[in-house]
Amino acid sequence: MREANDVYIVGRQNPDVDTIVSSIGYAELKNRLDPGTRYIPTVSGKIDLSTQKLLSHFEAPLPKYITDLHLRVEEIMTKNVIKVNRNAPITEVFKIMLKNDLRVVPVVNDDDTYYGYFGMIDIARKSISSVMPDIFRKIKTSIPMIAKAVDGKVLHNASGESTFVANVIMGVTSPEGLMKIIEKFDPENIIIILGNREDLQAKAIDLGLRCIVVSNGYSISDGLLQRAKEKEVSVILSVFDAFATAGLIEWSIPVEAIADRSERLAKPEDLMDDVKELVYSSPNRSVIVVNNEKKVLGIVTRTDIIKYNRRKIILIDHSSSVNAPKGIFHCDVLEVIDHHKFGDLQTGYKTRYRIEPWGATSSIVVDEFRHNSIEPDERTALLLAGGIVYSTDFLSREKTTPEDIKMLHWVAKIARKSVDSIKEEVQKAINS
Repeated sequence: MREANDVYIVGRQNPDVDTIVSSIGYAELKNRLDPGTRYIPTVSGKIDLSTQKLLSHFEAPLPKYITDLHLRVEEIMTKNVIKVNRNAPITEVFKIMLKNDLRVVPVVNDDDTYYGYFGMIDIARKSISSVMPDIFRKIKTSIPMIAKAVDGKVLHNASGESTFVANVIMGVTSPEGLMKIIEKFDPENIIIILGNREDLQAKAIDLGLRCIVVSNGYSISDGLLQRAKEKEVSVILSVFDAFATAGLIEWSIPVEAIADRSERLAKPEDLMDDVKELVYSSPNRSVIVVNNEKKVLGIVTRTDIIKYNRRKIILIDHSSSVNAPKGIFHCDVLEVIDHHKFGDLQTGYKTRYRIEPWGATSSIVVDEFRHNSIEPDERTALLLAGGIVYSTDFLSREKTTPEDIKMLHWVAKIARKSVDSIKEEVQKAINS
């Protein structure tokens, strides 16, 4: 699950027992009401000794510590991305992209470090160049790459695995006309696409061309194949017609040949506010995320930014920007749960507010459980009871409301303890 899907339950910067246990309790309630989202209790300031002792006594884990609510790249980036080696044929990369519905893929070196990236816009540019009215193309390829591109059968490979720069020619003329074209180039760097005309096949072999690709599912005679071996001319059979074969060969070049070599990269710890412009100004509307060794960790796309533009939070035990962590104004505040007066926070979002003049925010959280007909687990019930007791100064008349007493009795019953025993337990824990 992306971290940006999480909702943080955020207390005030100077948290006390009530703040912490309310955050823990409300996170449990929200997770049970909305299992499709992860609600995380957080703390944004130093936890005082009394709270530490109480949490330790009830064996409750400390909430996530966060002091800055700004979104980081690592929280919204797509992780475990599919990467392709720089030497992979474009045809294979394109198949991978179609199969996995990808608009862009990182391209890496043999040591898995970043080389560049390849996207649909690069494919579009290559497609435009492919239909230019040239009678020949120049590409960097290899015999295995050509064979793989055309799903072909290699009858003879005189070049092994090595790559070479070659001109691609369509053998659609007479032997004399073919000679006029070939004499402009080095025969050893020519790939020619032929049909079943043996006169052209023989001429190409006698000239010592680099490779003959026989299209349309045609083959070559045993005698000509033997001559090709003697002249070290590679021979590949293609099931596609000549036009399709030419296009596929042109797409057999390594992806490095047209990959975008942009060094506009992001680090996982970068602020998303700083990376947005890089994404939107990129031709493929994406930025690759790397570590200090330039190993690819993920990718951030325009879609990621649209979906996860702002962190979602719930404020608990305060409603003031002064008491909130940095970045509060870059968040969507879903709810505010508090027992203080309403603060200065202007959310600009469809925020749910619940502000009660009670002695403890923990009491409000307990009431939220009641209204939703859900009982907290036993440890959470004890924590919330402890929060009510501590926040009301052990149920002093000045700080305790009838609602606090009602909620305390309800949650004490779930914890299977009396109110007096809970008071004694809390007092003993903080004095230990």
